[in-house]
Amino acid sequence: MGVNSDLEEGDTGSGSFPECPRCGSEIVATTVIGPSEGTASPCGCRVIPPVLEFE
Repeated sequence: MGVNSDLEEGDTGSGSFPECPRCGSEIVATTVIGPSEGTASPCGCRVIPPVLEFE
């Protein structure tokens, strides 16, 4: 039994990741380049690092 055993196979957990402010795709990670610059993954858009902060 895995950690995500209550998720059904193929369920991506829609809404669990923030949307990219530039293209609207889900952001699963950011790479911080500087204090006010980063790159969203997997889309590759340039974003401000706090974009991954959850409400």
